[in-house]
Amino acid sequence: MGHLVDMRLDRDPCLMAVIRRYGNAQRLATALGLTRQAIASWDMVPAKWIRHISGQTGMHPYRIRPDLYVEGYWNMGMNTAEISAKMRLSEPEVDRYLHLVLARRRAGQNDNACTAIPPVSEPPLAGQ
Repeated sequence: MGHLVDMRLDRDPCLMAVIRRYGNAQRLATALGLTRQAIASWDMVPAKWIRHISGQTGMHPYRIRPDLYVEGYWNMGMNTAEISAKMRLSEPEVDRYLHLVLARRRAGQNDNACTAIPPVSEPPLAGQ
């Protein structure tokens, strides 16, 4: 049947990058000790898996869940231009992530709170 779950069109591009890094959703699930169905239920990588995935793949946490870092920097009082420069994202990307954060807050979803962000002192390397 293949791994159709890997190609769902509504998937977060960062989640898709993680899946591609592992090869497919089944390999990601196996590496995390989860089922492929658990991975299929993700719209984005849950915050609790950022550190684990980053350690296994070498992907920078910024690239796994940029929305959490945008939220953290926003809460520190940085404006979109500053966040854009710090994270090497375009300002429209920063705006998109801020809209996701606000939508999540309005929906009462707090499992992805910025307190789950692994501490990272360096910006991502180009291509990570």
